[in-house]
Amino acid sequence: MRDSRTHQPLTYDVRLPDEAQADALRLLDASRQVVNLALTILWPHLDEFGSERAGPAWKHVGKYIASPLPHGDRQWRCESEVVGRLLRQQAERKKTFERVAPILSDGFIRPKTANRAAGKNRPAIREAISTLQKSLEEDETSCVALQHVVEQSCNFFFQHDRFPSSYEELQPVPLLKVGILTYAGDDGREKGQAYRMALDLDAGVARFRFRYPDEAGVWHWRPVDTIMALPECLKERLLDGELMAPTLREERRADGSGSRCSISSSRSKKRCCLPGRMSSGSLGQIGVCTRS
Repeated sequence: MRDSRTHQPLTYDVRLPDEAQADALRLLDASRQVVNLALTILWPHLDEFGSERAGPAWKHVGKYIASPLPHGDRQWRCESEVVGRLLRQQAERKKTFERVAPILSDGFIRPKTANRAAGKNRPAIREAISTLQKSLEEDETSCVALQHVVEQSCNFFFQHDRFPSSYEELQPVPLLKVGILTYAGDDGREKGQAYRMALDLDAGVARFRFRYPDEAGVWHWRPVDTIMALPECLKERLLDGELMAPTLREERRADGSGSRCSISSSRSKKRCCLPGRMSSGSLGQIGVCTRS
């Protein structure tokens, strides 16, 4: 097993070519529906994802449910990897809330005055968090994690005039608003059943092919590779690194008028991805790990 302390992940965004945009966004839309259904089903079992973290997240999810909208076994593995990672993250935040809950008090809230709206009493919050962290085991919970949960709890107070009694009351189901699909659940870039990827460093390109639903909802492999040019900085990293398992991600403009996606891979020596910007559609990342 690799020592993560000696490997530094680096990522660079890459824009998918225009001809792949529509297919990639339909794929992400279909995957987002599956991820959100699975999150809703599993949310009542959040504690189960905090008690076990060994192994791939998709295997953890698979102990409880099958795909609510099947699109293929490896496609579901990739979707459930997203689900499992999100639930594991939320389970850790729940543990943080349980550590913070005993110190939540009205003293964290600055009362409303004639000249100022109610707000957060930040000196009191900082002092309470500092005291709490000193009582915890080393590296048990970061100051930033404690701060974030306290801030969220104070925001809940402003809306409900009380602090939350449980994490589930504080945090709604973390449904995806944009699509994200990691291919870490597939069988690798050469034998994958949901994607294939190859690098040609001499030509300076990455060749990416993926399964997607057409406009009628029928799933196909794209008939040709999507070819993405590799920037010089990435080619240099790849000489001393290993390609990571791709992640396709949609990014939307703040006004909702455009989107983009990303692709990233699993770690070895160094990790990096590709740079690019777009007004709408999909963006790709290719990941590499390099020894730090």
